[in-house]
Amino acid sequence: MLTIGDVADRTGVSRRMLRHWEAEGLLVPAEVDAATGYRRYASSQVGRVHAVAALRALGFGLAAIRDLLDPALTTPRLLEVLRTRERELSVQIEADRHRLGEVRRRLRSIEEGLQMITQTLQLHPLPALRLAGLGTEVRDETEIGHAVVALDARVRAHLAADGRPWDGTVVRTYDAAPQGGPIRVAVGVEIDADAPPVGLDLVELPVEPRAASISVDGALTGEADAWRTLDTALEPYGLTTASTYRVSVTDTSVTLQARVETRC
Repeated sequence: MLTIGDVADRTGVSRRMLRHWEAEGLLVPAEVDAATGYRRYASSQVGRVHAVAALRALGFGLAAIRDLLDPALTTPRLLEVLRTRERELSVQIEADRHRLGEVRRRLRSIEEGLQMITQTLQLHPLPALRLAGLGTEVRDETEIGHAVVALDARVRAHLAADGRPWDGTVVRTYDAAPQGGPIRVAVGVEIDADAPPVGLDLVELPVEPRAASISVDGALTGEADAWRTLDTALEPYGLTTASTYRVSVTDTSVTLQARVETRC
């Protein structure tokens, strides 16, 4: 006879899991000492443990495994259990195919970003900008996209209400607080007037004597990856990007600009 520890050692299934399978009726000890509660198993039951473990590895639930190991299992029930698992696996495969597509998209984004940066990277001062726009705070980078879409719509609405001519160019800025604090996000358009249209705030960006910029024709996919690859491209120069980050978007191109500082 085998102890629960012996079975665990021979099968690689933990004692906790063996007890759980017992509670679910999948593994019944050959003997249980009435005085101590110690379980004893027949050597042949190692085969059952392996069978349960193999079915779990295929993703079958315990209820389905109970049916599959039932000596009285009928062929219609066997087909039902297998077809159910087939449908579940098909859904999982489709989900995994989608995830694989997203991973490949990000890989392409980073690879294209590195090529783009090599071709268009410039180290030069940035001019001061006067913007009419709106801003908000987000907690981290994952919230920036949603905030930009909302701010962009509001800025466009105020410009339209004011009857201001606009060529479609928009400037986005990100100010990251130190130690993981909130990120200030703003969306605006360049203006020459001293006062912005009603409903919009004046956003003034100072001259940045040391800065880097990259440009890409058309829309930019994976902006966050582009910023990361920009930092990678700056490493040989001993530089890294720092707030304030600027993104200028036109109908034909996207330009990323940021102040740079010496790496520590």
